[in-house]
Amino acid sequence: MTDVNRYRSGEIDMTYNNMPIELFQKLKKEIPNEVHVDPYLCTYYYEINNQKAPFNDVRVRTALKLALDRDIIVNKVKNQGDLPAYSFTPPYTDGAKLVEPEWFKWSQEKRNEEAKKLLAEAGYTAEKPLTFDLLYNTSDLHKKLAIAAASIWKKNLGANVKLENQEWKTFLDTRHQGNYDVSRAGWCADYNEPTSFLNMVLSDSSNNTVHYKSPAFDKLIADTLKVTDEAQRSELYSKAEQQLDKDSAIVPVYYYVNARLVKPWVGGYSGKDPMDNIHVKDLYIIKH
Repeated sequence: MTDVNRYRSGEIDMTYNNMPIELFQKLKKEIPNEVHVDPYLCTYYYEINNQKAPFNDVRVRTALKLALDRDIIVNKVKNQGDLPAYSFTPPYTDGAKLVEPEWFKWSQEKRNEEAKKLLAEAGYTAEKPLTFDLLYNTSDLHKKLAIAAASIWKKNLGANVKLENQEWKTFLDTRHQGNYDVSRAGWCADYNEPTSFLNMVLSDSSNNTVHYKSPAFDKLIADTLKVTDEAQRSELYSKAEQQLDKDSAIVPVYYYVNARLVKPWVGGYSGKDPMDNIHVKDLYIIKH
């Protein structure tokens, strides 16, 4: 809020990139030319504990992935221009040539049908619904999204989802120790290249809090280090993403955007760097 207030009072010419969601639509109506929305190299997703029953069954993981209505989350709950996600790596990452999975082209109705079928195969019924805890770290936004996800899974799958929130440090420990069912997560690239995301889910990665172990995935990533041709490397990254999708290791929710306010007299700001590296030396004030 303070950022926006300072901007509106004329104290600053540009805000930070985390505009409060409750103000976004209002500002877009009032000062549309000053609201900048650009792709950001970050993915919001739900981690599924791949080692813990019943989530060690790919049918259960896939059902969760299919039944989450990303359009509701992106357009109704968050409503800030984020993009529904089908992969861990955002498609606009340098060196990523991703292929949209088949399910992403389906209507939500078709996804729900397929998800229900998979859950039934895994032994779940209306009398014996899938029941699990959804963990999130304390924050209004994460709470809002968790409430929405839980009600979407209830409506589309009949799942009973109990919400659990923890402070940041405890939340990190819980995920590392694998003491959770499903957890909210987000990752922003350290550098503009697919391995900034994909290395996190290697079997031996200390960041692998989904506890995903796939020799096939590990081999694809290892092979990227052996090729010198960029097209071949992109192809391997694409196959690695396809492997993650086949295994439904995570539930991708949305790719973030950068939303910030910039005064019309600020020159040199393009917003085109998906890592949001802004060099002050490139900015200037236009006489007004």
